[in-house]
Amino acid sequence: IMQKDVLGQDIFLIGPPGPLRRHLAMQYCELTQREVEYVSLSRDTTESDLKQRREIKDGTAFYVDQAAVRAALQGRVLILDGIEKAERNVLPVLNNLLENREMQLEDGHFLIPAARYDALIKSTSQAELDTWKLKRVSERFRVI
Repeated sequence: IMQKDVLGQDIFLIGPPGPLRRHLAMQYCELTQREVEYVSLSRDTTESDLKQRREIKDGTAFYVDQAAVRAALQGRVLILDGIEKAERNVLPVLNNLLENREMQLEDGHFLIPAARYDALIKSTSQAELDTWKLKRVSERFRVI
């Protein structure tokens, strides 16, 4: 697991049913002192469970980032438990996040990989990137 982490690669743990894989991932994160976001996938998991949820507070509607987005932006480890249970409509969202480090958010923002964001910031201003509603995915972001 540590070799994959050092190489900047995500990790896929295979094993029998039960909590062993989750415990192993959690122990690794504790050992390396990494913050964790945890998502238990099921047939009922939707895109908004991974991206953003719309909430209302004091009569105002706003979007709240969910675990996958928080992990990507803050460089945490995202533990996806039960990936085999994910419905077909959720898999493209996960695939795009895993392969490209990209995700279109409900509030109009777009997550892009750190390398591309850093290249853009050299040729444009921060204000322009904010206008484009681009958000940088941390290079420390990993998925187990």
